[in-house]
Amino acid sequence: MAYVARDRRDESPVPVHQAGEPLPIDWRPELIALDIDDTVVQHLGSVPGVVVDAIERVQDAGIKVTLATGRSSSTTFPIARAVGIDDLVVTSNGCVLSSVETRKTLEAITFDPTQALTELMHLVPDAVFAVEDLHGEFLTTHLFDTGPLGLTIRQVPIEDLSKDPVVRLVVRSESQTTRGFAEVAQSLGFHSVVFGIADVAWMDVGPKGVNKATMLTEVCARRHVDPTRTIAIGDSWNDVEMLEWAGLGVAMGSASPKVAAHANLMTAPEAGIGVAQILNSIPV
Repeated sequence: MAYVARDRRDESPVPVHQAGEPLPIDWRPELIALDIDDTVVQHLGSVPGVVVDAIERVQDAGIKVTLATGRSSSTTFPIARAVGIDDLVVTSNGCVLSSVETRKTLEAITFDPTQALTELMHLVPDAVFAVEDLHGEFLTTHLFDTGPLGLTIRQVPIEDLSKDPVVRLVVRSESQTTRGFAEVAQSLGFHSVVFGIADVAWMDVGPKGVNKATMLTEVCARRHVDPTRTIAIGDSWNDVEMLEWAGLGVAMGSASPKVAAHANLMTAPEAGIGVAQILNSIPV
């Protein structure tokens, strides 16, 4: 069966993969990249046993599996160990490459946050700001729960946020929950921006042009993997470039239609279950 990649400009519904069906590819995957939240695990939830078994199955067959997440390394390592991954992981939306085995940062793409901070302080004067360094430590103007982002956060004067290069600038604002950060994000044309709205609006600002696919390309180079023989599975806007980059991009069934439009295939919506469905369809 010859596999022809779905044209992402095609506005027809993305095909939905059914459990037990073969994948629409005629090649053996060499690397599988998995988002974490709402893909491998429910947000702040535990790891389903079915996905642990599925990852073990493909790894035993010689297929490499990595995580590619917006989390920092500190909250990624426990998930990696829980699912049996001990090699490389991509964190901080593609800015950091780390080793689970050594718990060390191998490569990081940083930027000077000074200009972005100056602009954002004017645009969102009531915001709480935080930055993440290349080791996954957060510095902030006001303490808040970082959730899955990171384990360590320390309050400092705002001028300390720009003392050293960072991999991420985080902006949180209660006043932006109505109109969101769309207009603010557009003003930051020299940076990559991911934003969302819940009880508190948040925005991640990173180096321009850097995303999960950026560091996944480095993973392929380090592990001698053909990038065209890769599968990526994700559910959100920070997964779009990764889904487009992979040989087979798979969107979770819970993904919005606009995110899913960048994938070749959709899987079940349940975190862990949908991933296992795809992995268990790979012949080993």
